[in-house]
Amino acid sequence: MTETPFRDRQPEAATPAGAGHSALSDRGEPEAGGSTGDALVGAAMAALADGVGVLAAVRDAKGAVGDFEWLTANRAAERLFGHPLAGRRLRADDLQDGEDAGLFACLADCVAEKQTVRRLVMAPGGARWRIAATPFDAGIASPSVCVTLVELGPEVPAVPESDRAHRAKAEFLAHMSHELRTPLNAVLGFSEVLLAETFGPLGSPRYHSYAADIHASGTHLLSLIDGILDLSQSEAPRTEMQEEAINVADAARQALAQVGDKAAARGVDIGEDLSGDLPLLYGDARALQRMLTNLLSNAVKFTPSGGQVMLSASPMPDGGIGLMVADTGAGIAEDEMARVLEPFGSADMTVPRGTTGTGIGLPVVKRLMEMHGGRLDLYSEPGAGTTAILMFPPRRSLPHAASHGAPLGMA
Repeated sequence: MTETPFRDRQPEAATPAGAGHSALSDRGEPEAGGSTGDALVGAAMAALADGVGVLAAVRDAKGAVGDFEWLTANRAAERLFGHPLAGRRLRADDLQDGEDAGLFACLADCVAEKQTVRRLVMAPGGARWRIAATPFDAGIASPSVCVTLVELGPEVPAVPESDRAHRAKAEFLAHMSHELRTPLNAVLGFSEVLLAETFGPLGSPRYHSYAADIHASGTHLLSLIDGILDLSQSEAPRTEMQEEAINVADAARQALAQVGDKAAARGVDIGEDLSGDLPLLYGDARALQRMLTNLLSNAVKFTPSGGQVMLSASPMPDGGIGLMVADTGAGIAEDEMARVLEPFGSADMTVPRGTTGTGIGLPVVKRLMEMHGGRLDLYSEPGAGTTAILMFPPRRSLPHAASHGAPLGMA
């Protein structure tokens, strides 16, 4: 599908007939004079990770919808388009090809049908956007639409018959991710507004506690969704990595920081032992962060209060890089080791109620290490703890002076 790139167009600012002054700024933030409700919506929009905006229909002399004007949009939406949106026109020929409908057609159908319309459209560069357009009362005469936009990445090319099951699963999970993330982003956004008491004290301390529980539960659910997607993507036959030179010590400390609060809350002592002569790692930074976070989260989860978790990293004798996460937790029986490395598998361990794992973390780590040409070694003994070791091959090591570019044989 061929479309006009957003970044090459400079839509003219215009005002739809009957438009009034919005209580939301072009950043999705409350303006002076707006109602508390509008200000609350604006603050929540600004906190969302997905693109969100409100557009008003602009009718021509015959009453037909000719254009849409952006009334407001959050920063995530503006990043997708590459420029500020408030006051700009979205024209019928901007995002619509002769055969496939784009964003404009989705908005027009929403106005005509007066109900939510969902579409998967192509954006510049081959990226796919999942769009949901819903009728919205903006307090003006013109029909208005609230739209959410989620970037899904480039369109998946045609695949052989043997790969179709993987593609169908990935598409299904991507669709479900959007359907779950849209309301979940709202839950997280509004709970953050409540916790910050942006519009005044909540009153009873219980309300603050409830808001914290809502945010913690939503964050946990979002983590589960991300884990399932990671597992699906790692199992895809053609998973691509974004490889770069990575400072292993920095990545390790970032992962430790992510689980630090959880460890403190559980009374688990967490430490580090990072060698000073670590080479750079040529690999996928996001994958490394995911692996370390998964291993550390598991270690903290299954270690009782008063226990210890240690993250170590050092160069290996063969020139590779080794990272180790060791804990003094419940441990895993030898006959359970194979099961915990299978998707959704978990070991029968004597652990506190509510600490059962989902069976996603270790399989994801194992697959991501295989994609790097390395391996995951797991050692454990019931009651004595577990040690997980990430072994990266020598070809993944880079001297610090060669931080720009791939090692020989990797490009």
